[in-house]
Amino acid sequence: MSSTLAPSVLSPNNPITDTSVVEGLKSLGVNPKEEDLDDYTSLLKGIWEIWNKVDQMDDYVPVVDEEKFPRKDVHRPEGKENEYNAWGWKAHVAGTGIEGPLKGKTLCLKDNVTLKGVPCLMGTAIFDDWVPETDATVVTRILEAGGIIEGKAVCENLSLWGVSCSSATGYMNNIYADGYSAGGSSSGTGVLVGRGIVDLGIGGDQGGSIRLPSAFNGIVGFKPTTGLVPYTGIAGLEPILDHAGPMTKTVLDNAMLLKVIAGADGIDDRQQAGCPFPGQIPDYPSLATQGVKGLKIGILREALDQPLHDPRVSAHVVAAAKKLEELGATVEEVSIPIHKEAPEIWAVIGRLSAAQTLMGRNTGRRTLALNDLTDKMMPLTQEKFDRMFVSGVNTIANGLWFAENMPPSLFGKATNLVRKLRDHYYAALDKYDVLVMPTTPMLAPRLPPKDSNVTELMKNSAGVSLNTSAFNLTGQPALSLPVGFLPSPSDPSVRLPVGMQIVGKFYAEPTIYRVAYAWEQAFDWKTFA
Repeated sequence: MSSTLAPSVLSPNNPITDTSVVEGLKSLGVNPKEEDLDDYTSLLKGIWEIWNKVDQMDDYVPVVDEEKFPRKDVHRPEGKENEYNAWGWKAHVAGTGIEGPLKGKTLCLKDNVTLKGVPCLMGTAIFDDWVPETDATVVTRILEAGGIIEGKAVCENLSLWGVSCSSATGYMNNIYADGYSAGGSSSGTGVLVGRGIVDLGIGGDQGGSIRLPSAFNGIVGFKPTTGLVPYTGIAGLEPILDHAGPMTKTVLDNAMLLKVIAGADGIDDRQQAGCPFPGQIPDYPSLATQGVKGLKIGILREALDQPLHDPRVSAHVVAAAKKLEELGATVEEVSIPIHKEAPEIWAVIGRLSAAQTLMGRNTGRRTLALNDLTDKMMPLTQEKFDRMFVSGVNTIANGLWFAENMPPSLFGKATNLVRKLRDHYYAALDKYDVLVMPTTPMLAPRLPPKDSNVTELMKNSAGVSLNTSAFNLTGQPALSLPVGFLPSPSDPSVRLPVGMQIVGKFYAEPTIYRVAYAWEQAFDWKTFA
């Protein structure tokens, strides 16, 4: 370990004084022994010299081949070019003459995915001038596969909201009904893919943010096994929760995009035992077509009567799942009572860790640190704080109070309960190949009035992630498949999509795709009743 003894000559800007050690320990209510105070102060002066030296070093940012993949026509779209308010920034990024599975396919990226030279808004008004210096791993893989990136899709404010009303660039409408939510936080990707403006999209998911907009807009959204898709170069909230994945119109398109972007990159520390390297990725599109004959499917009972649920949504998803019996699968209900406790466990991990991340306090990571983003966020001045959407303010207020006042073991207890949660799902999945349930307990809600107060906004978003957040905690793969329409409870003339979530064990993506593809091919989701 480096010596921390103070050098004989201190830097002129060394800030350490006789009171620094005492001030640093004040929050703990403890003091060093009086006879040792001068020594500890000297040691603090010494370590500050080392910290300062490292701070003066140039950062390391991975090089991007902009000759092979030039960034063209980078601009903020307005008017008819951004008719649905779903683009954050436009750009054209592609290689020339590349043969690959995505050749000719257009894509959008959730606007927390780094794309060098293209501004990243992250849905916030805290800053509007972050231009990333590197590309995310998923970007490199898409471009190497022949994909054409057309820009950044709006995401909800700091990826902390499940209704499409929080982005600093404005509201977004559900693609089937103006005035209704397009979901979040990957709302822009849901709208652009759902409307066919791009062929494919990348979303991010910490509590349901791929699956919610997919369910609300009638597309296929997959949160893969934790770490299967590298999160390298994507702004995150909490390593336990962070996932990235494909959002598409069809199951086979989804499987094709996942095959391209999946596989360990040796950088993201979310990758766990069993995570394959890119050359070992299964042929998801081919495996998806193998049918469901002989598969056992469990309908998760506790997901059918969540608080604020719409009984019609539950009944519709049960009916859709039962149709798999016609295709040779066995379908029956299964009970996993702890499922209803998952959102509460998420509230411990999500609030404490997201607050630390937003404050630039994440430590102990082996990954690519987005230091240029931290420099935009910090220091969090009153002016920045005033511009923050209610979800960010609430997360920071909750998380900082938690850190100062709740038992130090509570985060660890929640982490252990995640393991218990997964054990219970796995016990059921020892009997069943997949579990199915409503993606969201209700249909897309109406968008709140633009002058809504904090309580009104919170009520408007309540309950949307009750069936999705569990699988961010456990890291299990979970796909949302559109299985029909139902009339809105607030206006029967408005028909809104219903999503069915399909969940499996780690790396069960092929089985999940089999179930989703079989249902998609056998039934027309737009007319299924």
